[in-house]
Amino acid sequence: MASVCSQCNYNNPLGSNFCSSCGAQLTETRGDDTESLDPTIDAPMVMDDAPPSTAMLVVRQGPKRGSRINLDGDQTLIGRHPESDVFLDDITVSRRHAEVARTPTGYDVIDAGSLNGTYVNRTLVERAPLSDGDVVQVGKFKLVFVALESDEG
Repeated sequence: MASVCSQCNYNNPLGSNFCSSCGAQLTETRGDDTESLDPTIDAPMVMDDAPPSTAMLVVRQGPKRGSRINLDGDQTLIGRHPESDVFLDDITVSRRHAEVARTPTGYDVIDAGSLNGTYVNRTLVERAPLSDGDVVQVGKFKLVFVALESDEG
């Protein structure tokens, strides 16, 4: 059983004193406690304050699990480089790994010549269109693409 961070809901190894994702101090978890589902991962997301016709990536696996990355611009860079729009600090991620580009029909993920490749739904891709619910894997990180549609006609 893991110690779940009350700040970011990251599952830390049992016996940890601080969250390895956000650094918050962890409270003691007893072995007989019931483990609950992470609402940011296991429940439908409702974004009341999201602008219409936008999209986001939700970190499903890896450090910072549950984090949401809004895809506001025409290009979102993903990589281990500190100036990346989506900074994924792990050796399995190339410094300039991939990008998510807005197109006239939606969003595409484009591999930037990474060493470990970029996968969409477990398929290695150089470029692929993204649909709501697609899982993008960059190194050991799995990011779920969520398309937030506008209610306007």
